[in-house]
Amino acid sequence: MKFKSYSLRGSSTVHKLLVVIGFAFSLTSCEWGDQIESLVQPNPDDFAVLYTDTVTVQLSTVGSDSLMTGAPGRLLVGNYTDPYFGKVRAVTFIQPTTDGAINVATDAQYDSLILSLHYDKYSYGDTTQALNLTVHKLLANMLDKNSYWNENSTEYDPVAVGKIKVFARPNTSRNIKIRLSDAIGKQLFQKAQNNQLTSNDDWIEMVKGFAVMNGVNDNSPFIGFLKDSSSVQLHYHTPSISEFRKDSAILRVTGRYNQIIGNRTGTQLAKLPSTKRIALPSAQSGNMAFIQNGTGIMTRIDFPYLKNLKSIKYTAANRAFLRITPLRASVTDVLKVPSLLFVYRADKNNEFYQGGSGPLPLYELSAGSQPQQVVAQYTTDFVNNKQYYLLDVSAYVTDIMTSETDEVGGLILRAGPFSSGSGFQDFDTEVSKSVNRMVIGSQQNSDPGVKLELYYTTVKAQ
Repeated sequence: MKFKSYSLRGSSTVHKLLVVIGFAFSLTSCEWGDQIESLVQPNPDDFAVLYTDTVTVQLSTVGSDSLMTGAPGRLLVGNYTDPYFGKVRAVTFIQPTTDGAINVATDAQYDSLILSLHYDKYSYGDTTQALNLTVHKLLANMLDKNSYWNENSTEYDPVAVGKIKVFARPNTSRNIKIRLSDAIGKQLFQKAQNNQLTSNDDWIEMVKGFAVMNGVNDNSPFIGFLKDSSSVQLHYHTPSISEFRKDSAILRVTGRYNQIIGNRTGTQLAKLPSTKRIALPSAQSGNMAFIQNGTGIMTRIDFPYLKNLKSIKYTAANRAFLRITPLRASVTDVLKVPSLLFVYRADKNNEFYQGGSGPLPLYELSAGSQPQQVVAQYTTDFVNNKQYYLLDVSAYVTDIMTSETDEVGGLILRAGPFSSGSGFQDFDTEVSKSVNRMVIGSQQNSDPGVKLELYYTTVKAQ
C-alpha cells in the first residue's frame, strides 16, 4: 500500500503521520463487526481513526455484447416473464451422434425413438408450473459454425416431432423421456437394418439435430439437463421362440449450445444500450441497477467523489467495505438472488482490465504473495432480518487515494467468475448457462441497497 507523501520540513507531524500509517496497516486485520467509531492514540488532538458510510456510490447497468454459450455442460430450457427483466427464454440446440455404425438384426422389430433428458439439479423460477416441451428437427448442420453465442439460432422445422407436458422435479435423479416421431424412428431403424448407418455422417445426413424448447406463451421455470447423460435412444425388440429380447441403440449428445434471449420491452431495461461500452445510469432506470446471467447484464460501481478525500491533508484510507443489499421487492421464493458476487475491474468504457489469465479481478488488500480474489457470499443476518453481500474493496479505494491520474476505472459486479481454462471468457460458466438475477436499489431509491463503509485515519497538523 502507498499513500501520498507530504514534505513538512522541521515539523513533528511527519513523524506522527508515519505512526498513523503504521497504525492504519495494523487495522487491515480488523474484522467487520468490531464497531470502531473512533480510535485515538494517547494524544487525541493529533490523530484519529474515523468511520463513514455516507460516501456517494454511483450505480449503472452494463450489457454484454454476447456470451459464449456453445458446448456447455448444461442444456437449458425455459420461458418466463420477469417483472424487472421482461421476457426471458432459453432454447437448447443439440446434435446427438454415434461413435460408429448402428446395426440392427434383420428379424428385430421397431418400438420407439426417445429423447432422454437427465436433470442436473439446476432450476430457476416456479417449478410448480408445467413445462410444455416440444422437440423440433434442425434444418441445418450445427457443425457449420465453430462457436455459438447466446443470441445465435439454427434453423428448425416449426412442426414439432415430439412433445410432452411435465412438472419438473429437478432435484431428483429421474429423466424426462420424450417420444419422438415414429416416422423418423422407423426411417432410422430401417437404415440400421439395411446397414446404411455406417458412420455418424450417415445419421447427420438424415437428422441434423434437434431444438428443445418451451411453448412461447408459457410462464414456466428454467430447467437444466446434463449433457453427458442426455441421449437419443432407438428402442427395438427381437422376438423368438425361446425369448423376447429388448435392445436399443444410443446416440449421445455431443454438439450443443443454448440460446438465451431477453425481451425487455416495457421494463426499466428497455433503454439498455446494445453495446457494453455505454452503461445505463441508475437515474435512467428507476434508480436501480441490474445483474442477470445468460443475457450478460452486469452492474457497474463508481465512487465519483471519493478522491476528494485526498484534499484533506494527512488523511489515509484504512479499510473499505461495499455492502450490497438486493431490492427487497425483487426477491421471492422462486426468483432468488445469486449465492455469490464476483468483482472485476474495468476502464471508463467498461472494457475489463486484463491480468495474467484474463479479466482482472479485484483482489483483497494483502501483503502476501498469493492475493485472494474478492468474492462475496449472500449472507442472512437472522438477528436483524437483513440479507446482504459484503465486498472488501480496500485495494480499489487505496488506488483511488494514491492515483495521480484519477484513472483507476470502476468495478463490475457479476454473478459468476470468468472461465480460466478457455480462450472464451464465459465458456461453460454459470454466467453463460443460468439465468439467476438481482436488482439493486441506488442511494436515491426508496429501498437503497448500496453503501460504502469506510475507515480512514486523519492527522491534525500543528
